[in-house]
Amino acid sequence: MFAGGVDETRRAALEVQSLRFPPRRAAAPEPVDILVYGVPDSSPYAIWAQVNPILTLISMGLGYLGGMIDAAGKPGCTVVMAAAVREAWDRVHHPSYPEVWERVLTRTRDPYEITARFEQEFARHAGHIEAYRHRFAFHPIHGILATHPLKRLRRVGRVIVAGARDAHVPRHLGWEVAATVEEAVARAQALHAPGATIGVVEQPAMPADPERAGR
Repeated sequence: MFAGGVDETRRAALEVQSLRFPPRRAAAPEPVDILVYGVPDSSPYAIWAQVNPILTLISMGLGYLGGMIDAAGKPGCTVVMAAAVREAWDRVHHPSYPEVWERVLTRTRDPYEITARFEQEFARHAGHIEAYRHRFAFHPIHGILATHPLKRLRRVGRVIVAGARDAHVPRHLGWEVAATVEEAVARAQALHAPGATIGVVEQPAMPADPERAGR
């Protein structure tokens, strides 16, 4: 936390961030054919609540972590996500999500079409609005907004989810599944040309103690 003039506090904050996030371009100088990363079993939208397939695979997998696809993946790349995703829904906090999963995503996986076709319907859903106003639910439109990271599939050739607890969950999105990361990477290598390049995103990106970053 910094206090003072805008320019001075900005410089101080940037100095701290530069220690926490040292340049990593040297690790992946060119976009890769296969991009591998893990997806945590958590979400900023599930604090004191339970995650669900949309939050894990789409919001976190393609959203928060999917920026690496644009930064380090070639067009048509294979994304390997290690995610212990399962069929589980928190109907208290996320009552609109199962409906988005079963009814919306079975009709289209284009996030712009989803918004155009379903935004107004969900924004005015009386039952979900009641849960939002008087209980503990997210607003129903949040289930629609959480599908927006699907836009990254325009750059991706295929997604393979490794280690899913319920294999039918990734398949619901048209994605492949593998028992292990090694199996997923081997399959991706077979699909790409010989000599396919692989990038692995290490997590966490930020060291727990910035002062130890260089040790």
